[in-house]
Amino acid sequence: MSPEQPPGPRARPSYDLEIQHLKDRAAAMGEWSLGMVHDGWIAFEASDLEAAQKVLDRGAGLDGLDDDMEHAAIAFMVLRQPTAVDLRTAAALLKSTTHLDRIGRLGFDMARITTPGSGEDSADLRRLLEQMDTIVEGMVRQSIDAMSHDRVDLARQLFRQDDQVDSMHREANRKILEQLGRAPAKSQRLANDLLVARHFERIADNACKVGEKTIYAITGQRRSEYLPRHSVVPYVLETRPKSGTGGR
Repeated sequence: MSPEQPPGPRARPSYDLEIQHLKDRAAAMGEWSLGMVHDGWIAFEASDLEAAQKVLDRGAGLDGLDDDMEHAAIAFMVLRQPTAVDLRTAAALLKSTTHLDRIGRLGFDMARITTPGSGEDSADLRRLLEQMDTIVEGMVRQSIDAMSHDRVDLARQLFRQDDQVDSMHREANRKILEQLGRAPAKSQRLANDLLVARHFERIADNACKVGEKTIYAITGQRRSEYLPRHSVVPYVLETRPKSGTGGR
């Protein structure tokens, strides 16, 4: 009888199906959040309280999806004890749901500040807010697709779009402040517009965070390794005259 051959390297267990189920859960949560953003903005723009209430009623559903995803991801990590890319993916999906929840909550908050008969915004401000909505909804959709299909290229594109949203946010602030000076009677609506512009900027940031987690899951790289932070200038300084432009 020939001697036994030494055992070969232990095969890495395949958790592909379970990982895909986690991705599907996270994607379903992302779709729910995206719907809340879309409908929250529509309700706010139209001053439609009935539509706004429907968005608010979906808050409990978002909580349920968040809880389910958390339990599923933790159970997978505890029971399966994955390693390498499987562990990174499960952890990244778990953290991504925090940002997906925030996205939905920002849509919830747009619905919550909807008021009836609040009057129309100026055409240029309305157009700018509509453009912000289009871009950030596209970013959320792209972050979900990147997460679901392991698309690092889609995830990386989010950061350039985020720069565009930041620029639009600053422009919206400028327009709103100008209108406050000209039409103080519309201060409540303009204050809400300011909040909505900020919500759009935060939605874009959270979409980028989902993209970051996707890149980490696939490559093991963190943002600081592939995308240095921009220098940040306070908004108020951007409108201040440059030194040396005037004399005494």
